[in-house]
Amino acid sequence: MKPILCPFCFNKFSAAKIEFRCVNVKCPDRVEDTIYKKYQGYSPGAMGAVFTPQTTLLSKAMGRMSSLREANCPTCTRTTSKRVCPECHFELMYDTGTTQEEVIAVIGGRSTGKSSYISVLIQRLKNEVGSDFNASIMAIGDLTRERYENDFYKPIYRDRKVIQATQSGSRNARTKVPMVFRITIDNKGKRRAVNLVLFDTAGEDMGSLDLMSSEARYILYSDAIIFLLDPLQIDSVREQLPKADLPPEIRDAAPLPIMERLYEIHQSHFNLKSEEKIKKPVAFALAKIDALYSLIDPSSVLRYTSNHQGALNLADTQSVHTEISSYLQTWLGPNVNNLTNIHFKNYKYFGISALGSPPLNGEISSVSPLRVEDPLLWILSELSLIKTKK
Repeated sequence: MKPILCPFCFNKFSAAKIEFRCVNVKCPDRVEDTIYKKYQGYSPGAMGAVFTPQTTLLSKAMGRMSSLREANCPTCTRTTSKRVCPECHFELMYDTGTTQEEVIAVIGGRSTGKSSYISVLIQRLKNEVGSDFNASIMAIGDLTRERYENDFYKPIYRDRKVIQATQSGSRNARTKVPMVFRITIDNKGKRRAVNLVLFDTAGEDMGSLDLMSSEARYILYSDAIIFLLDPLQIDSVREQLPKADLPPEIRDAAPLPIMERLYEIHQSHFNLKSEEKIKKPVAFALAKIDALYSLIDPSSVLRYTSNHQGALNLADTQSVHTEISSYLQTWLGPNVNNLTNIHFKNYKYFGISALGSPPLNGEISSVSPLRVEDPLLWILSELSLIKTKK
């Protein structure tokens, strides 16, 4: 069986090494978990003790540890199903080791709109995309439910406000905690489920190699990456748009340097040779395309919604890729396509708009997303989770 990867400390271990945490609030073994505190950067106070479940040699020989869902606390004997990483004591999903998990990092520079993108993407998956693919999506665990509801859904869909910038992992450990969503697809009675482990990267953590390496390590261990490119931080684009429509210039949010750092940290960490490429799927998504309509051809495919209907539409995906590639070359020069061609083995360009129109003074008048699901659907097809069609 494939080793389990902890989505917090990124240590790998077998299912037989999973430990459990007692959940009995009256257990006499409740103390401060110093290991949890070390990795999380804070302590929630007294916690249930972490223990290794007692199993017989026979059960180990039969491989039952891989499906062990419950264990009894050796102190109070109360049954618990809370499973934790043996290295950092991060709480694992109840079905870790039995359900396929794919780690997807959503990255980009400051003010690119990554949090807004995730907020709208999940709603699209729950509604229109779910209907198209006969699929359901649900948050796994109270931490994901509460975080998505309070930090992502509420600001946009209830308060109609722009989501505040995600804090660096160096200041807020919560940033480094993933959200987990279960996608279940029913294909003519054959059901397949996958856990999507989503990370929302703080834009300021993309500003240097040191920050990317220390505060956004999950990028290295992700199975795929959605990289949002902010066109409003490209000099040649800013020169063609009215100044009144432009956000402040953020030098460390320019797309090309972040793309270069993305390759550099992979090359350094995995000792890639100069001729080796990053193999994981990387979706480069040009964000905020609604702000570019004055620069985009009136007949552009980017002005229309995609139509995937149960399978990734390859023709549409390729049309968008070709068009975005042309625009990026015009705005950034040939180097952008040279960089992606030479250093990324499996990539596609996309164009998206999370909101459909620019917010005014932080207020969102309406939410009319365009093509936000396309990068994820392409990644799911590359991971053989959904079908494709010509």
